[in-house]
Amino acid sequence: MRALYLETFRMLLNTIVCILIFGAGLELNSYYLQIIAVVMYLSYLIASIERRTTWGATKKKTDYRDKFPKK
Repeated sequence: MRALYLETFRMLLNTIVCILIFGAGLELNSYYLQIIAVVMYLSYLIASIERRTTWGATKKKTDYRDKFPKK
């Protein structure tokens, strides 16, 4: 449950930072700053999916050890 709160908080902070960077890009008419904000957000989403996949695989590790013990 704690991991869910931390992940939600991390997503909220990252979203706010990306919105602020994107807004600064709009204010300064800088397409590069806007692109950086979008790439940052997309990289965060990809990392989030990767963390979730890794966590799911780690949780299953004990099940595999029980089913297939070392000889």
